[in-house]
Amino acid sequence: MSKYPQIEITKDDLRQIVYFIIMLFRSENIHLQGQSAKRDYIGGYIERWANKLPETLIFNELFKAKGYKVMPDYFLYPDAKDKNAPDILGIKKENGTIIPFTKYKNGTWVTVDNMPRIEAKAIRKDQYLLTVREPQMIDDYYVFVETDMELDYLTTLFEEEVFADKYINELEVNDIFIDEDIKGEIMPHNKIKKAEKIGTMRLIGIYTKEEFKSKTIYCEKGLRPYYFLSAENSEAKSTWSVIEELKVNNKIADCKFGKGIATYIPFSIEGAEDCKIQIIKKYKSTLYIKSPKPLNIGGVEVEKGVVKIIFREFERGTKWDENIAQKYVAENYWTDSTDQLIELFDRIAST
Repeated sequence: MSKYPQIEITKDDLRQIVYFIIMLFRSENIHLQGQSAKRDYIGGYIERWANKLPETLIFNELFKAKGYKVMPDYFLYPDAKDKNAPDILGIKKENGTIIPFTKYKNGTWVTVDNMPRIEAKAIRKDQYLLTVREPQMIDDYYVFVETDMELDYLTTLFEEEVFADKYINELEVNDIFIDEDIKGEIMPHNKIKKAEKIGTMRLIGIYTKEEFKSKTIYCEKGLRPYYFLSAENSEAKSTWSVIEELKVNNKIADCKFGKGIATYIPFSIEGAEDCKIQIIKKYKSTLYIKSPKPLNIGGVEVEKGVVKIIFREFERGTKWDENIAQKYVAENYWTDSTDQLIELFDRIAST
């Protein structure tokens, strides 16, 4: 169970970020001039840039009784400019005083002495991994936020006229065109309505650069590591025998079992204290182990005996080197520096 509450995203929250995104979209000449083969229409642009929502929602929740609020980067830049601003530019106190953490100077952002650099990352609820590109490893704190958005959340902003009955009538289809549909593949039309909810966000944790760097796996571009997906009790074949022992250090599996096979992102195993876990079969995407005790593997409870651990290849399309970790491991076993960052903000605000 998360120690941080879920935050409901309101229409006003969504309207504000969409307003900024449209400003950003219209300011970038690459979209207006059609110079890029990968150019977005506004829908795709909103989907990508909506990840800026955590920068205000999460910090507003953390600092709601503090007498100050954060100031995210809402500046607009020419396409070719160095966009190296941290996600939080400073704080604004109730009396209107602004305390900058960084300042823009001739094409780049320069950190003010003794002020923090902060990077916020939005991670979907159904994603298993936390990733930070190596060029982004210049910040002092990394804020990871889990998002759980309705798939059609944008419809909450649509006018009521979009959902008028006349459109379902005008889109009517006729069975005269169907000779036979034994499998029931033709789906009926249904009256639609706008989504009732937008979604929620919750803080996973805030980690220092040192903590993040020391606990992640560094993956060069082109490398596709495997990560923990699930675990279940299974049976062993009579031909299988013990290959090696699976070592567990501080509840984190030693992934050296994959040497020569693949690179694996560290995952958690609880309940392995004072017992030996034997590896009896291994493939790239599955690992069979034998345990004399029940275990909790990556949040999944399994009984003693033979256990099948299932991995999935991380199909990275990025051209960057990245630092990667399992989300469950970070949230449950890393040192969370949220309180430390709040104390730092309090000291800064008191000056």
